[in-house]
Order: sequence, then C-alpha cells, then structure tokens
Amino acid sequence: MLSRMELAELATRLVEANDEERRSALLLEHPHLVGVPLAYALKEICYEAWSSEPQRAVAAAAALRSLTRFTPDAEVAALAEWVAGIASLVDGRMERAISHLNDAEARFLNLNQPHTAASTQVSKLYALAVLGHYDEAVECGLRARAVFLASGDERAAGRVEHNIGNIYFRRARYAEAEQFQLAARARFLALGDEQQLVKIDNSLAVIHSQQYRFRSAEQLYVEALRRAERAGLVVTQAEIESGIGTFALFQGRYDRALDFLERARRKFSELGMPHESAVSELEIADTYLELNLWPEAAAIYERVTPTFSQLEMRAEQAQALAHHGRASILLGQIEEAYRLLEEARRLYAAEGNRVGEAQVTLTEAQLHYAAGDYARAERSAREAAAPLEEAGAVGRLLLARWLCGDSARAQGRTRDARTLLEATLEAAESHEQPQIAWRCYTSLGVLAAAEGDTEAAERSLKRAVELIETLRAPLPAEEFRTAFFTDKLVAYDELVRLCLKENGRGARVVEALGFAERARSRALVDLLGGTLRPHTEPRDPFDARLLARLEELREELNWLYSRINRPEEARGADEMAALHEAVRAREAETLELTRQLQHHSPEMFPHAELLDVPRLQSDLGADCVLVEYTAVGDELVAFVVTDERVEVVRGLGSEREATAALEQFRFQINTLRFGASRMRQHMTHLAQRARKHLAVLYELLLAPVAERIGDRRLVVVPHRALHYVPFHALHDGEAYVIERREVTYAPSAVVLRHCLARPQTPFERALLLGVADEQTPRVRDEVEEIAPLFPRPTTLLDEEATIEALRERAPLADILHVACHGQFRPNNPLFSSLHLADGWLTVREAAKLDLLRCGLVTLSACETGVSHVAPGDELLGLVRAFLAAGAPSLVLSLWTVDDDTTARLMTSFYRALRGGARPAAALRRAQVELLAEAQHPYFWSPFVLVGRW
Repeated sequence: MLSRMELAELATRLVEANDEERRSALLLEHPHLVGVPLAYALKEICYEAWSSEPQRAVAAAAALRSLTRFTPDAEVAALAEWVAGIASLVDGRMERAISHLNDAEARFLNLNQPHTAASTQVSKLYALAVLGHYDEAVECGLRARAVFLASGDERAAGRVEHNIGNIYFRRARYAEAEQFQLAARARFLALGDEQQLVKIDNSLAVIHSQQYRFRSAEQLYVEALRRAERAGLVVTQAEIESGIGTFALFQGRYDRALDFLERARRKFSELGMPHESAVSELEIADTYLELNLWPEAAAIYERVTPTFSQLEMRAEQAQALAHHGRASILLGQIEEAYRLLEEARRLYAAEGNRVGEAQVTLTEAQLHYAAGDYARAERSAREAAAPLEEAGAVGRLLLARWLCGDSARAQGRTRDARTLLEATLEAAESHEQPQIAWRCYTSLGVLAAAEGDTEAAERSLKRAVELIETLRAPLPAEEFRTAFFTDKLVAYDELVRLCLKENGRGARVVEALGFAERARSRALVDLLGGTLRPHTEPRDPFDARLLARLEELREELNWLYSRINRPEEARGADEMAALHEAVRAREAETLELTRQLQHHSPEMFPHAELLDVPRLQSDLGADCVLVEYTAVGDELVAFVVTDERVEVVRGLGSEREATAALEQFRFQINTLRFGASRMRQHMTHLAQRARKHLAVLYELLLAPVAERIGDRRLVVVPHRALHYVPFHALHDGEAYVIERREVTYAPSAVVLRHCLARPQTPFERALLLGVADEQTPRVRDEVEEIAPLFPRPTTLLDEEATIEALRERAPLADILHVACHGQFRPNNPLFSSLHLADGWLTVREAAKLDLLRCGLVTLSACETGVSHVAPGDELLGLVRAFLAAGAPSLVLSLWTVDDDTTARLMTSFYRALRGGARPAAALRRAQVELLAEAQHPYFWSPFVLVGRW
C-alpha cells in the first residue's frame, strides 16, 4: 500500500521543481508512486493554493501535466485537465479555462464519475460569469448542485450556491444574489467551514454595500477580513480589501478607499494575478474620478480597458468605458465621451445589465448638465432613476435625483426643484451619503439666495461647507486635497456674496473674508501647518521598489532634459519629438508612482485651519495693510485689512477686464523675452506701451483702494489670474507703486501668518549656488559680487553647485541664493525646475529641502515665481515648493529675466539687506535704483517678494 507521506512529499517536490527536466527526474526516481493517488495529491495542492498562493496552484497544474507523460491512466488525464482549468483561471484566461474544465467533465463522465464531473463545473461558473455567459453559468451551476444534493455533498452544493450568488451580483440582481449567498452560508456554518464562510461573508458584504446597507456591510467585511488573515487566505484577503475600498468609495471615505484598494492592488501584483490587479486599478481610477483627478483617472481607464477586452471581462470593460466617458466629459472631450458611452452601453446590453445601462444614461445626463442643456439632463436623469431604484443602487439613484432637482432649479422651476432637492437630501443623510448631501445643500442654498431668503441660504451653504471639509480632511496628500476642491467652490463663493450684501466694516465683512480664506490655498496651509508630509521612507518592500524606481526615473529624466537643452548639439525634428515623448512618459510614471506611495491614510485628520483676523491685524501692525482680492461673479472685490479695521471695497474692475489688461501687458513683456538687446533703440516707446497697460491695471485694481492703503507697506493676496499681475509695477499716472511703498505677496492670509511666525535669522550664513549657461552667462559674476557682502558665505559654482550639495548645506544656511537657468512648465507645473550642475531640481524635490532655519530664499532665474493657479488658488510651482520646505521669504521672478540687469539688482538688493533693511525694503531700494537706469518694467520689475517682508 502506498504511503500517504511518500505521496505528499513527492507531490510537494514536484510542485517546487522549476522545470520539466527536474519533474521528470523525480518521477523516474519514484515509479511506484506514479498513478492516480499522486494525481489527486497534486489536485489538492492546486485547490489549497488557489486562494493563498496562486502561482503554486499554477505549478501544481504543470506538475500534473508532467505526470500524464508517465502514465496512460484516464483518470490522471481527467484530473490534469481539471487542474489546468484552475491554472487558466489564475492567469485570467477564461476561454481556455472553460475548454479544460469541459474536457475534464467529459472525461469523468466517461469514467462513470458523475459527482467528480459535476465538481469540475463549480470552477467553470466563474469563467462563464466573467465572459458574460450568465444564463449558461446559472444553468450549469443548478445542474451541478442537483448532483451534489443527490449524493449528500452539502459542501459542494454550498460552493455552487456561492458562485451563483456572485453571478447574480454581476448582473446587479442583488436580491437573488443575497438569496443564494445566504443559502450557501447556512450550509458552511453547519459544516464549520471557516474558509468558505470568509468568501461568503465577503460576497454578502459587497451586496450590502451596493445596496447602501452600510452597517451590516461593515460588520461583514471586518469579520471576513479577520477570518481571512487568520486562515492565511491571501487571495481572499486581497479580494476583501478591494471590496472594503469600493465600499469606502460609496461612503465618500476617499482616504480609506485609496488605502484598501492600494493594499489589494499590491497583493494581486505580488501574487501574479493581472486580471485582479486590473480590477483594483479600475476602482482606484473611480476614486480618482470622484476626487476630480480627471486626467489621471482617464489614463488608468485607457490602460485597463484593453486588458479587460483581451480577457473578455465584459462587465469590467463596460464599467471602464462608462467611467472613462464621464472623465472625458469633465476634460471637455465631448465627442470621445459619446463614443465611449455608446460602447459601454452596447456591452452592458449584451450582459443584460439594466443597471449598467442606466449608469450610462446617468453619465449622459451629466454631459447635458455640463453643457447647460438642463432639460435634456433632467430627462436623462429621470430615465436612469427607474432601473437604479429597482436594483437598490442607492448612491447612483440619489445622484440622478439631485441632478433632476438642480436641473429644475436651473430652469427656474423653483417649487419642483425644492421638493426634489429636499427629498434627495433627506435620503442622502439617512443613507450616510455626504457626497450627495453637500450637493443638495449647495443647490438649496443657491435656490434660497435667488429667492432672497438669505437666512435659509446661509444655513444650507454653511452645512455644505462643513460636509466638504469633513470629506476633505482625511485625504492623505496635497494633490488629492487640491483636486478635491475643483468642483466645490460654489458654496464658498456664494457665502462670500451673501455676507457682502451689506457693505461696511462690521462682522459680516470679517465673516466674508473668512469664507474667502477657507477656499484659498488650503492644501498649502496644511503643508505649512505640518499636517501633511511627503512620504519618503519605505513602509514595506513594495514601497522600497517604488522609491527605487522613482530614483531611476529621476536619473533618466535628468539625462533626457540635458539632451533636450544642449543647444550645441543640433537635432532633427524626429529626434527631438522622440526625446520629448520619452520625457512625457517618464514624468507621467513619476507622478503615478508618487500618488501610489501616497494612497496610505495619514495618522491624523486635521480640521481646516481658520483665519485668526485679530492675530493677522496684530501681525500687520500700524505700517502694513493687506489687500486680498476675490471675485463675486465677474466683479472683483478687495478686502482691506489694517491693524484697526477690516473693510471691503467694491467698484473694482471686472475679472474679465483685468485679465484682458494683464494679457496686453504680458504681450509687451514677451516682446523682449528672446533678446532685449535687439530692441534697445525702441525701448522708450516699448516702455510707454507697457506703462499704459500697467496704468489700466492700476485703475482696475489699486485705485479704488488707494485711499485706504495710505502710505503703508502693501501685502497683496491675489486671486486666480491676478497672481500674474506685478502689483509693485502698476502705474498711477505719476509713479510706479514701488516708488511709493514696499510691496509683498502671499498666496493667502493664513499662509502669510505661517511665514510671519517663522523665527528671524541674522542673514549671515549665505549659501550661494550658481550655474552659468548660454542663457545666463553672468551667473558667476553675480555670485562672486554677492559673496563678499556676507560674513560667512559658502559659494558653489558650476560643477560644484549640485542638488546633493544643496540638500546637504541648505539646513545650515540663513540665506539661500540660487542663480541658474530656470523653467516653468505650464503643461506639467510640478516639473518646473532649476538647472543645477547634476540635474534639474523639480518642484517635488525642492519641497523636500530642509529650509526651516533659512530666512530668505532667492531664485535668481527665469519664471521662478510663475505658478499654475489651480481652483482654490492653489499655486503649483516653485513658490509652493520653497514655502513648503520652510522658507518664510522668497524672492522670485514673474517672467524671463535679463542676465545683466539681474546681476546688478541682486548686488544692490543684498547690499541693502546687509545694511539692515528688511527683504521688502531692500528689494524696493534695488528696484528703484535699477528703474532710474532701465525704464522698461521688463528689466527692473520681474522679481517679487513672497511671504514675510
């Protein structure tokens, strides 16, 4: 009689053998063990490993295939086909799995083993479901269950019911899905089968979450995850984590969604399960879509859709197409959106998935809404609502109802709108749907304001703001927090407008300023407040690999940048195009991996830091005034804050007028961008033209507040396009503003307060870096002229001015001065950078510098003060990076600078600084001196001071 221990040992060795030769040698060594018992031992290894070590299951299939070459036994061949089907399921090759399992069934029936034949079909149900053959799968499952019940095999019958329940779930038939899962659960509970109970509870949790039965779903998920971890079921654990992530997305808990979906993706990747990894990526893309990371979501949808198509996973393919369509709408790609939605509808129809088709219709409603066609939006939303309600898809149903209500509001049907919105709000709150509730509160607030009911409007809008900030608080990274605000500013803007209905100096104006600040540079405030920190240390081997890959990408990008920026090497158009494409690909991968590292939830969830107006007034003192701009509709208004009062000034120009004047001025600046020397003979005329547009901007922006400013120092907090306005260079008809007063800038009043709170430094230890090139040949002269002004300078020129040297020496510096070539990247602002000797210091790398001791950073390069202004006045560029790194005062440029005049300005600036002037006063003195020599603002006014004056 064969020893069970011998069989088990040989089976294990066969699975662990990594090639055919070794397996054959093992079988030749043990001819007495070759046969059916060994085949069954290998089949058991395959099944046991399926949920914990899928690649071991694949290896067991390979070993069983080897065994067939040593025995002609028909039962061994049947078992080999069965296990080959399991291996194909692991690899996501569903058609091949079905073929193997059908062959196995036929072989076992020929052997007169109907029970075993039916057992092969249990695995086939999953493959049929993935391919969308739902009716065939259910019929197959019911036939197998009848065989098992006839033979008294409760465990096998329960497995079939579990699979049938999953099939009904894929078709959004949740009641039938739950019925079969509960039947299976009763069987496994009676049998005490912990492993199967884990899978059942996970399936029930998914069903409950889709029906928005959140409490029961949470309990089921927690228990299933505990059991899976205890049993070492890694695959099932990953499936549960994926389910928890999706569940969190339904609840608007985006931090938790990203955390658990990332855990699942990593496990599936490590386990070598590409189809499951793609599903996790799909859910991550859905989370990005909710966070307004539209391009990032679209890129993932585009990547995973071919995978689902290749694996014939039609339901997942349809979901990816439908959600990609929504992303395309938000990106303004309307024709592409229609194409994607039509393809998604076709696939859902083929699946018989009415809920999926309704989801496409709902997305079309959003498309009509975005286009301002509110009547069509309402019709489409109503059409989508019926099947969504029938299926119990509460979240999407509530979105459809909100869309109906807000479309009615936009069409002027006030009574209908209020009835719909109030009913939807009540349902959203009872089903714990804050992401729907804030929309309802915003719409009701706007509706009440239009009717003149200020009290009701404010009540609703303030509740909307509370919900928005509650949803935003746990987001784990500044990129997520920045994007999240994109479509949520209406409530803040409306509250500002309502508070300003009564002009004056009272509490209402202070309240209005508070709401303007709550919607301004919030993610940057979180960084400065210490509640967000870039993730730089690996938490596990997966993180370590990501960080290593990021370092590789940084090196590759530096090499590519250097190739592109070498003017001495002539390159053809095709070669340059290839280099730029290589840069785009690596930058996109860098951003994606960085986001992936940030998917983990933070340890603390900070509340929004509010503006402390009395403290701000105290900081400003008697000699300083802060002017903060915002927009009420198209009208620009200015908050004027002094140590004595807070006022609002109306009657400024419109945002449209200011933007037009700014564009005219920028055009004048750009005429000198590529060679001011050629234009010297026309400089007087060009200066007059520039001054004309600066005078227009003065009349629009500063003239209405001039009386309140008096002779005080001016701090400007711009809004949207006004971040590109050189307020210090505006002209009042007699003089430039800088000739009358010091001017500094801040992204927000709260950011300014953080800068003012930083410790003062003596400005003695100066770290001076300079890298000259063809565009900045006077860099060496600039640094060498500045160095003697400081008692303790460290000068690093050309090959010594490296990124690594900057990292090492910056923590000890009082002043950091970097003179080099700089570039602002409007197409990818986080890759705006400074060119040092060993590469390009990008925004993200600059933000990691330790500048907590440093009192002043000067970036003597082109466009270092230019940022992409994201919604909520989040500045994406080098300004943000160096503020986040700890610098309280920054001197940066708003446009390309002239090398010669910049060197003179910097020498004058530092001479005044070392003479005891504060940075703002020193910069003003240097600019006024240069103005006497070079009248055109291009030369004397590109540099601004941001932060502490």
